[in-house]
Amino acid sequence: MKLGIGPVTSPATVSSAYRWYVLGLLTAVYIINFLDRQILAVLLEPIKAELGLSDTDMGLLSGLAFAIFYVSFGIPIARLADRYSRRNIIAVAMAAWSIMTAVCGAAASFGQLLAARIGVAVGESGCVAPAHSILSDYFQPHRRPLALSIFSTGAAAGVFLGLLLGGWLSDHYGWRMTLVIIGLPGVLVSLLLIYTLREPLRGMSSANFSAQSPIHSKPGAFIDDLRLLLRRRTLVFIGIAAGSQSMVTYGTASWLPAFYMRVHDISASEAGSHLALISGLGAGIGTILGGVVTTWLAKADRRWLMWVPAITAALATPCYMLSAISADTATSLLWLTPAAFLAAMFLGPALAATHGVSGVTHRATGIALVLFASNMLGIGGGALVVGIVSDLFAAAEPQTSLRYGLIAVYAVNIVAITSYLLAVRGLNRDWQD
Repeated sequence: MKLGIGPVTSPATVSSAYRWYVLGLLTAVYIINFLDRQILAVLLEPIKAELGLSDTDMGLLSGLAFAIFYVSFGIPIARLADRYSRRNIIAVAMAAWSIMTAVCGAAASFGQLLAARIGVAVGESGCVAPAHSILSDYFQPHRRPLALSIFSTGAAAGVFLGLLLGGWLSDHYGWRMTLVIIGLPGVLVSLLLIYTLREPLRGMSSANFSAQSPIHSKPGAFIDDLRLLLRRRTLVFIGIAAGSQSMVTYGTASWLPAFYMRVHDISASEAGSHLALISGLGAGIGTILGGVVTTWLAKADRRWLMWVPAITAALATPCYMLSAISADTATSLLWLTPAAFLAAMFLGPALAATHGVSGVTHRATGIALVLFASNMLGIGGGALVVGIVSDLFAAAEPQTSLRYGLIAVYAVNIVAITSYLLAVRGLNRDWQD
C-alpha cells in the first residue's frame, strides 16, 4: 500500500500555485526542524541547574554529540532520497525527530538526555537534502535561488520561534513540558506532507527533461563523485568558509540565551523575546537580502558570490565582539543586531556558488559535502568551543566566563573570510553551469 497521494506524472500537471505551496510546506518543515533543534538553547540554564551539568556538558549535548549523528546519517539518507520517495523520507524523519524532542522532556540524567538528542539528530538529518532535491525539481534553474533563499529562512524562523516560545514556555511550564509542547505538533505536519505533497519527477524542471526518459541520479558513483569534487579547490574553500561561519552562528545561537540570563541577569522569557527579534527576524531578513543583493551583483561578475560573504563576515565580526564585551544589556543587544543581520547573508551566495561549482550532474553530492562541513564544524564545534573556553575562565569569573567563550568563537570568522577570498581565485575556473 502506497502512502499519501500519487507522484507527479507530468510537469504540465503542476500549477504555479502548487509549486509555491510545496515551497511553503517544506519551509514550514524546515522551521520546525530548526525549532526542535535549537529549543535547547533557551533551556540550557534550567537543564544545567536541575541535572548538575557543566558548560562543557551542555556544549557537548547541544553541539558535538548532535552534529556527529546528524552528519553521519545525513549523507546515507541523502543517497536513499536519490532512489526512493523523498516526500516519504522527510515525513518519516519529521515524525521521528518530533517524538524524540518530546522524549527529551522525560530525561532524568545526562545520559538519557544525550540519547534522546541523538534521536533528534538522526531524524533531522533526513530533512534538508531531500527537500533541496524536491525544490530543484519543482523550480526551474533561474527560479531556484529565490526558492532556496526562502527555504533557508526556515532556519531563522525556527530560531525566532524557539527563542520566543521556548523562553515563555520555560518560565510558565518548566523545561520538561516545554520540550513536549514543542515536539509533538511536528507529527501532525508529517501527516500533512504525506497527504498533500506530490513526489515530483526527477529532473522535470531541467531544460533537457523528457517525460519519456526522465533524469535520474546515479547514487552508486558516490566515491567517484567525491574524488572529482574534492579536486575542485574552490568547493573545498567554500566548505571551509561555510563551516567556519556556521561555527559562529551555531555557537552564538546555542549560548546567547544563557549568556544574557547569566551575565546580564535577565529572565528566560526576556532573553528569548529580545533574541527572537535579533537572531530570528533579523537573521531571516539578512538571509533574503543577501540572496537578492548577490543575485544582482553576480550578473556582472559571479565572484560577488564569494565577495559578499567575505565582506559581510568582516563587518559582522567587530559587532559581535562589541556585543560580548559590553557591560550594559541594551548596548550589547544593540551591537548584536547588525552582527546577526550581516552574519546571515552568506547562506544564499554560498549555496548558489556550491550549485555552480558542483555542476548539474554532481549537485546533490556537492551540496552534501558543503553541508557536511557546515554542520560538523558548525553544530559540532561552535557550541563546544564556547563551553570549553567558558569553563576555562569559570573559576576566576563564574558569572561572566561565557563572554570569553563567545569571543573565542567569533574569532573563527577570520578563517571564513580568508577561505572566501581564496575561493574567489578559482571560482571562474571551476564553474560548471
